[in-house]
Amino acid sequence: MDDLKAFNHFHDWYIDTFHVSTERETLRLGLYQQDRRASVSFVGMNRCVLENIGLLNIVYGINVLEPGTARWEKAQRVLAKAQRWTDSKPASVAQIVSTCGAELVIEFDLLEIESPVT
Repeated sequence: MDDLKAFNHFHDWYIDTFHVSTERETLRLGLYQQDRRASVSFVGMNRCVLENIGLLNIVYGINVLEPGTARWEKAQRVLAKAQRWTDSKPASVAQIVSTCGAELVIEFDLLEIESPVT
């Protein structure tokens, strides 16, 4: 996804907030890197697995996975442990790999990135 590329897949950004909104079935992550802030929203989330959350959560990369790849298949095995929120089957799967702390696998429909101009 081009939006993720514009942010270098959030490499070396810190996650400092996790927010789940049930009305839009959205997981929103708040991230920062020095004086920059951004939020990444996974809209239409149906399943999510969060592991290893800590006081310090540094992102190595956020990637949308391609169906049929080894990483996609591994993500599907991780997601199989999670309960679905709805009967819908979202189109995309993202993986957040950490340098330190939280790692996530998320099944979703739409990725939104917001970053205030500084």
